[in-house]
Amino acid sequence: MRILPLCLALVASPAYATDGFGCTAKDGNLAFTAEAGFSYSIGGGLLNFRGELALPAGLAPQGLENVALEPSHLAHDWLYDGELRLLVHAETGGDLPFASADLVVMTKATEDETAYAGDYTLILYRADGDGEPLRRTGRVTCSVG
Repeated sequence: MRILPLCLALVASPAYATDGFGCTAKDGNLAFTAEAGFSYSIGGGLLNFRGELALPAGLAPQGLENVALEPSHLAHDWLYDGELRLLVHAETGGDLPFASADLVVMTKATEDETAYAGDYTLILYRADGDGEPLRRTGRVTCSVG
């Protein structure tokens, strides 16, 4: 008889499903990879975001040539109704002149519903520049599932 309450407790517990995504882009502007898990439960959010953002020497502000991405770099994420969007933000630190990189990833699900394709916009700001941010665009692919 003691097994029945335990079984009822397990059946009544909420189920927390998780999944994940991975994104890549590589061209003359950048090499970008990112991955994370996510929860389908309300308020679950992303789990273990990580990746790398590498910028070519002629384009990269000093200190932002290679950035090992961690959760603090993910300023915004959106996975809803066939869209996956990310905003990755990195800044220089220490005694380096201020510079930052924003990478905006905007993708939509393709016909197979696990592949997402779209565009990225890379925006580089430099305190020692002419005031205008440098913008580059390209293609990005992601997989969800």
